[in-house]
Amino acid sequence: MGSNHLISDEETRKIAEGFLASSPWLGDVTWAENIIIGTDAANHAGFDGQFPKDAQLAEGQKWSWTVRFTDPAGSEKSLSHETVLAGLTRIVYGDHDSPDGWSYIGIRQWFTEPAAERKRLALSAADHSRICQKALYDKIVYEPRTDGFPRSDWFQDQRGPGAEPLNGAEGQ
Repeated sequence: MGSNHLISDEETRKIAEGFLASSPWLGDVTWAENIIIGTDAANHAGFDGQFPKDAQLAEGQKWSWTVRFTDPAGSEKSLSHETVLAGLTRIVYGDHDSPDGWSYIGIRQWFTEPAAERKRLALSAADHSRICQKALYDKIVYEPRTDGFPRSDWFQDQRGPGAEPLNGAEGQ
């Protein structure tokens, strides 16, 4: 059985990039190509969890990305191919009886598309955000702006006339 149906490293990186682009309140963003993915990849990790730069990769293994950042509370978080896949898995296979389940329909359809078609289709910025929030927090901490619906600004009255748009609302 080939692995051409699997969600690729490039697809998960695109999801993480979309999440970060629509989340300007996250700081200290640092990208690296410093983890190994594939069958038995964890065997390369040292006792500290780091992968040596001179690791000899077996067939089906490759270097992959990771991104680290801090949230407004100063908590350090990170995303990688595996954590984004975990977020997707929670959405696709999770039990979503609440009205929030409707927001996952597009993600579920994208997940079940054939690989060639899936790579051609684009998830929305809101979908990227939902996937990464599920990966990081196992829930949606904030509801991302959905196309066609303005993002709520609970402090609009304090911003005054002519004030800049809500931080992060531009281009979402």
